[in-house]
Amino acid sequence: RRRGRPAELFELHNILAVANMHRSIRFRSDTLGRANLARLCTSRGLTRRAVVTRAAAKQQVENLDEIDPITGQPLSKAALTSPVAGNAVKAGPHTWAYRVSTPEAGKDAADKPDVLLLHGLASSSYSYRNTLGLLGGDGYRAFAPDWLGHGDSDKPDPATFGYAEQDYVAGLGAFVEAVGIRKPFALVVQGFVLGQYGLLYALEHPDQISRLLILNTPLALNAKLRPELAVYKSPLPFLRPGNKTFDFMTYNMSGSPYAMAEKDALTYGRPSKEPAATVAVANTMDRVDFPKLLKKVDEGYLTWRKPSLCLFGPSDPFVEVGTAFEFLESKRTNMKCLTLAAKLGHMPQEDYPEALHEPMIKWLRGETDADIKQGLLKMTKYGIVESKN
Repeated sequence: RRRGRPAELFELHNILAVANMHRSIRFRSDTLGRANLARLCTSRGLTRRAVVTRAAAKQQVENLDEIDPITGQPLSKAALTSPVAGNAVKAGPHTWAYRVSTPEAGKDAADKPDVLLLHGLASSSYSYRNTLGLLGGDGYRAFAPDWLGHGDSDKPDPATFGYAEQDYVAGLGAFVEAVGIRKPFALVVQGFVLGQYGLLYALEHPDQISRLLILNTPLALNAKLRPELAVYKSPLPFLRPGNKTFDFMTYNMSGSPYAMAEKDALTYGRPSKEPAATVAVANTMDRVDFPKLLKKVDEGYLTWRKPSLCLFGPSDPFVEVGTAFEFLESKRTNMKCLTLAAKLGHMPQEDYPEALHEPMIKWLRGETDADIKQGLLKMTKYGIVESKN
């Protein structure tokens, strides 16, 4: 403890650091006078520990620059872990924001395909920030865009972008061409509605896809929308939320067996400040016929021939692992399913990217393509092992 500095400031500094979990942040003590400190803290018990209220913590964390723990310098917006997707490309009339990994020198190779990572409805490319870093470290160039209407991408007026299946699929094709992804590439999809649209893109452009990885995405014909989305399909119109502000923060925090770091939760919640982001979700749900979409995906993949893997976190309250096996019962043997024993929820790339990375690399290398019995392999803390069950 340095001399001349109030003990309360050091206490507050530690609490902010914990709120930001293991991420290093810069503490701007010059913004915290005694008056602000009184507003930020409350006393509890005889110890009078300083407790940062949620509203104050939100304001302070949003004003802090994220610091690279190795260099000590503020992170660039182009950094993979930045709250902002720092790359942008014009694709047709709209601008897409995206994150891209840089292959580690000496590990890149011509035979390693580019990887395209797609998030689900009401989420963003931020969910893949750590996966991108791990893939880059293994020599892969990977792209994670924010779908139109999401994250830092354009949120077009419904008069110029229909937010229907064909609009999203066509928009994705324009992005793939504009950003220069090498073909054929490896495709990763996850999540509700937009996950299915990613699968339909693969069906329309099979020549562009070298292999397919499906993370927790509803596939079974009897799959249901998660509650936050199902309300948009209420049979009673007055129960539908319409353009009432969508709670992006809670939506992305739900479905995980782990508590989310405050900084990450605030990043996911940023679109709630943009009415156009809520309009995008509302219009997407208005235009989707979910049972029809599930049927279209199911029938389309009856003849799919590219190496494919369903890799599901088992602690997903919205998509049961068993539904993936149901989906594969009628599919060719080139499509397989691997259950992760690690405790992963609806967004495994957010929950535990390191546990996801090993099977993902094996999939990229073709090591999961062997004609094995469904469910024979499982993921443990020691890696992928053969199940004895």
